[in-house]
Amino acid sequence: MQRLIIDTDPGEDDALAIMMAAAHPGTKIEALTVVAGNVGLKNTTNNAAVILDQLGLDIPIYPGCKTPFVMPGIDAAYAHGLDGLGNTGLRSNRPVQAQHAALALIDHVNASPGDLSLVALGPLTNIATALKLDPELPRKLRRTIIMGGAVSAHGNVNYNAEFNIYADPEAAFAFFHGWGAVGCLVEVADWELTMRHGFSTELRAEWAGLGTPKASFFAAISAHSNEFIQKVRRRTVQYFADPVAMAVALEPAIVVSHERHHLTVSLADPQTRGQTIVDWSDHGDQPVNADIILKLDHDRLLELIRQAQL
Repeated sequence: MQRLIIDTDPGEDDALAIMMAAAHPGTKIEALTVVAGNVGLKNTTNNAAVILDQLGLDIPIYPGCKTPFVMPGIDAAYAHGLDGLGNTGLRSNRPVQAQHAALALIDHVNASPGDLSLVALGPLTNIATALKLDPELPRKLRRTIIMGGAVSAHGNVNYNAEFNIYADPEAAFAFFHGWGAVGCLVEVADWELTMRHGFSTELRAEWAGLGTPKASFFAAISAHSNEFIQKVRRRTVQYFADPVAMAVALEPAIVVSHERHHLTVSLADPQTRGQTIVDWSDHGDQPVNADIILKLDHDRLLELIRQAQL
């Protein structure tokens, strides 16, 4: 049994990723830790509860950090809707835990050292906070998989940075260096990997046509982002980053190509702040801390997404 803690900032693509984990045989979601990101913490916490309501799952939800380490927070409501779920207005009365997400992460991992894998789908503020409190945390995890970065500087929030890293660069810097300091690897599913695995309008319509409650839920919460992509970005291909990362977490064999290198995050230069910088040629003496995923089995990815909506 694969046991996951999912750190998340829902977001319709977070919802689909969580649906994938819930549908995957042999996988158990132990907890959701929630961070501000796509929208503010109040909404991301509600959205996590809405997703679990839709799935009929009894899983603890731990709200975490409302703001980044240093700079004012940003969000992506322009793409995800003001509520984060496509302006659907879905609300949940599900109770959430009083314990802070960072403390809950530490407690869950220390209760089952070596058994839990961490999947991070949002800004890394909660996890970096936990790392400061427990620097040995990475060693106690089975695997760590994140959606974050743009390893060749093909950004989405600006020209060179990806949203999750740019939203809290100091947390991301501490995260990557903390994992490297104890000899651990982060499996990185970045924005450029996401762009290699886009989904056409026709495929989206095929998913909606499945006619199941899960497919209808995802179609409803993603309609706003689909309209944004078509009308504002002028694309017919939609990218869902978090399901790509979740596929790596669920089935490591889905990875077709990857490379291991040192990865850091730019902080000081205003032109490159939040950019992920990779030592592709291994020139430096910094520890290898990133297993950078370059390509997936696309057909298997599509099947995992389809199964999540049945």
